[in-house]
Amino acid sequence: MRLVLFTVGSILSCTAAFALPTGVKKGLTLGTGCVGPVSLMAPKLSICAAAGTKTRIWCPNGDIFDLDEERAAVALVRSLCNLSQIP
Repeated sequence: MRLVLFTVGSILSCTAAFALPTGVKKGLTLGTGCVGPVSLMAPKLSICAAAGTKTRIWCPNGDIFDLDEERAAVALVRSLCNLSQIP
């Protein structure tokens, strides 16, 4: 029985909801809360280093995310903002 509970707990903790802790914020202007310069990754897609080891992302659709990573990969940022890759 313990093995079954452990297996179920392991499966549930590995879902997509736990894969990338992000927080969508609204109403922040570009550059708010940044401790470094704002970088342009794509047209209207900007990132900057926020307090601690976080990265703040501004998407073209107006969504704002905080990642718990110091450096965010371009593919990850584009995925968060629902942008497709250009072939």
